[in-house]
Amino acid sequence: MAKLFFVGLDGTEKSYRLQTHRPFTVGRDPGNDIILRDPKVSRHHAEIVFERGFFVLHDLASANGTYVNSKRVRVAPLTHGAKLRLGNSYGRFSEELPTEADGSAEPLEQPLPSPYPGELAGMPTSAVRVQLQTLPHEKMSEDDLKKKA
Repeated sequence: MAKLFFVGLDGTEKSYRLQTHRPFTVGRDPGNDIILRDPKVSRHHAEIVFERGFFVLHDLASANGTYVNSKRVRVAPLTHGAKLRLGNSYGRFSEELPTEADGSAEPLEQPLPSPYPGELAGMPTSAVRVQLQTLPHEKMSEDDLKKKA
């Protein structure tokens, strides 16, 4: 479950649960999904979209910019623990696995088959990505390449 936490100008923290099937808008305008009552936040400041397996933050040409981990961005993938700043409003992104207490995920009767073979089966998708990036690759000699051609 992915959440955004923002600290309001009054110092209270509010959480927002993100969903993968629709974008979330952030800004000062009451029509946004996440309303930040901060004069330095644009009316339509940013949008968060689920793309290619990640939540991605898009700045909507805001006047004062959008920052992820202290870096001004136009587009940035959000990773667990990312620190956000929009105007004078600070937030953080959290992507945690659902717990039994959440009750939001129904247990499967049978596990789904893994799209990954061997030792990668059963690993979380993020761990598989890392694992796939770090697998050793065979170096092929010129003779091997000629045989394949």
